[in-house]
Amino acid sequence: MQLTLTMNPFVDTDLLYAQQLGVDWIVAEVSDWDGATLAAAKNRVEKAGLRLAGLGALPVPLVAQALSIGPEHEAAVAGICRMVTDAGEVGIPSLGYAWSDSSAPLVVGVKPGRGETARTVIRVEGDDTELQGSDSSVSPRLLRFLQRVMPVAEAAGVRLAYRTGLATGSLSRVDELDRLFSLVGSPYHGLDLDHGFVTHVLGPRAGMTFEDVIRHFGGAGRIFAVRLRSLYTMDEGAAEIFPDEDREATLRALQAYRATGFDGPLCPLAAPAMADDTAWGHKGIAFRIGYLRALLQALDHHP
Repeated sequence: MQLTLTMNPFVDTDLLYAQQLGVDWIVAEVSDWDGATLAAAKNRVEKAGLRLAGLGALPVPLVAQALSIGPEHEAAVAGICRMVTDAGEVGIPSLGYAWSDSSAPLVVGVKPGRGETARTVIRVEGDDTELQGSDSSVSPRLLRFLQRVMPVAEAAGVRLAYRTGLATGSLSRVDELDRLFSLVGSPYHGLDLDHGFVTHVLGPRAGMTFEDVIRHFGGAGRIFAVRLRSLYTMDEGAAEIFPDEDREATLRALQAYRATGFDGPLCPLAAPAMADDTAWGHKGIAFRIGYLRALLQALDHHP
C-alpha cells in the first residue's frame, strides 16, 4: 500500500507539503481535462519527485449527462472517451468515476471530540433509486455507459475505478457491485473504496464484517484504491474520529487490504477538525499519515 494525498498539482505549497510528509504518491484534482492540462499535471508531480497515481474522478456533471437519456448523452460520452484517451496518452494509469459527489457525504451535525476537536457527523444511509433498480440490478443507463467507455479505457491502458461513497448516488450493496462486475468484468474495471462506506454500509447491509467485504472484492482484484476514513457510530449517523481512537479496527483494515495483495493508493480522508488548522485540514492529515505509516512499518516487520 502506498500512502497517497489527493491535491491540486498546480499548487506549489501542496506539492511541498507532500514532500515534507514523505508521501510519494499523488492523486491529482484538475479543473480542466484537456490533454495539455493532464500532461502538465503529470509533469509537475514528477518534477517534484512524486508519482501520479491517477486522477480522482471524471467530472461528475459530465458523467451524469452521459448517463442521461437526453440529447446531451452522446456528446457527454464522446467527451469522456476523449478524456480517457488523453489520460492514456499522457501515461495516467487510473481514473475514478461516479455520477454524484459520493466523496462529499451529507453532514448532519458536529460533535466535540478529544481536545475540543470538532467531529463531523455524517449520514450513512440512502440509495439512489433512479440508478439502482429495486431488484438490485445495474441500471441499463449505467451499463450502456460502461459498454461504451470500457473498451476505450482498455485500449488506452487506463483503469476505471467506481468511487464508492457515503452520499446518495452510490451503488450501496455487495450484490449490486457484484452485478456491476459480472456485466462489465474487464480487468481495467474496479473500485475506489471509501473505507467508511465499507464499514458502515456495505458490510452491515450484507451481514458481513469489513474484512469479509475487503476479501470479497480484493480477492477478485477489484480494489484499485482506498480512501481510509475512521468512523464511530452514533444515533445521528457516524462521526469522524482519529485512527488511533479505533486503533484495532484500523490495524485490522490494513491487514485485510494487505492480505488481498492490494498495493495501490491508500489515501487518508479528513480527521476531526483541529484548532487553528487550515480548511483542507493539514494538521489532521499529517497526523493520519504519520500514524498510518507507523502501522504499515510495523506490519512490514510483524505481518
